[in-house]
Amino acid sequence: MPPRHLNGTLDRVSIPVTTTGGAGSATGSATATVIGALVEVAIDFAPTAPATTDTTIAYGGVGGGNLLVVTNSATDALIAPRRTGLVDNANAAITGSSDTFVLNGPVTVSVAQSNALDPCLTAHLIILR
Repeated sequence: MPPRHLNGTLDRVSIPVTTTGGAGSATGSATATVIGALVEVAIDFAPTAPATTDTTIAYGGVGGGNLLVVTNSATDALIAPRRTGLVDNANAAITGSSDTFVLNGPVTVSVAQSNALDPCLTAHLIILR
């Protein structure tokens, strides 16, 4: 059963990223508002994206930071990113723990070291609401 603040439905938020610039040095980013728990990310690259492509998916809300960083890859992937460093209610570290990212704000997908492509990649975020 999902937590009380989630209703148990899965949604997909697709974020296409267009890159501009020279071959091997093109960059781009796109942002969408995401609300819910991040279950997984499917990264779908353009067939001509180079293997030097760097992808960063970052959260800009409270407690923001990188959700996923993939370097030197243009291989389509399905990834389930998790946050680590959890603590108990006494603020003691819980060894080996992880949990989903709960989001309520902007998520930005950034691409670097690619070619000029439209889109270079589309990140599909699967969200539990």
